[in-house]
Amino acid sequence: MRKTTNQYQDIQRSNKVVPGGHMAAVHFGPTSEPVKMVYLHANGFNGLTYRSLLEPLGVHVVALDLRGHGLTDLSIDDAALASHTNLAKDLAAYLKAHIDGKVILAGHSLGANTAIIAAGMVPEKTIRVLAFDPVVLPLKARILMKSVVGRNFLMNNFPFAKNAGRRRDKFSSHETVYERYHGRGPFKHFPDNVLKDYIHDGFVPFEGGVRLACRPNWEQLGYVSQAQNMKRRITNLPPGSRVMITDFVEQSVGWMQRAQRKNPDLRIDYHPKKDHFFPITQPDISREALREILA
Repeated sequence: MRKTTNQYQDIQRSNKVVPGGHMAAVHFGPTSEPVKMVYLHANGFNGLTYRSLLEPLGVHVVALDLRGHGLTDLSIDDAALASHTNLAKDLAAYLKAHIDGKVILAGHSLGANTAIIAAGMVPEKTIRVLAFDPVVLPLKARILMKSVVGRNFLMNNFPFAKNAGRRRDKFSSHETVYERYHGRGPFKHFPDNVLKDYIHDGFVPFEGGVRLACRPNWEQLGYVSQAQNMKRRITNLPPGSRVMITDFVEQSVGWMQRAQRKNPDLRIDYHPKKDHFFPITQPDISREALREILA
């Protein structure tokens, strides 16, 4: 493990080999102890973004940068690699190669989906899962995402994907990014320290300035490459798992009730009015859930 320089010099980092390259991670808590939890970030973000959420837990947590994000160097040359299922394969490979025994998987949004899918791929590495607002899509949207034509349509018409493609890519410095983002758009309610952590690993050196580590097109693909059946995968989560879900994508309680009948040891908390970014904007609520899942 190595340390960064400047004000982030105490951040513990690793860069581990997986098929096709390396997965970068930041480590929180007592890093000399075995890893207790692996955490996955939302689309367009990175592991360091969640430092203020994870650092106080007091256990060794690995927060990975998924393919196409942060400091991970896995290829993004093929659009098919952006599927949530493929990202889960990356996670499964990391767990098998670099984690001794079983761990708890946790994540937010895209990261929640990745954790849920990977739990089914490597049950021998997974104790249970805590999923913060996984993206559970209706069948019509999933069918649309199965084809290149459908994905291209959504990239141009689904607001989150469309806006991701329009993001300004290059800035003169991290400080300039902060000035541009602070108090605006999706970052409006981000605490200052969280925004700075996101920017630190979310923008990498480029031509005398910095640019987005997660390329705009890759972020777009993350929104439209999720044709997998999340309801089925949530239903099959290991005992003791918990899902906290909002109406970021409008939900019905019916599928949640069916999932809990089939899996009585699964807990689903439905918060229709809560903001999708609650793990960042309301960290106390999320940290309590993390502590409970670790207990």
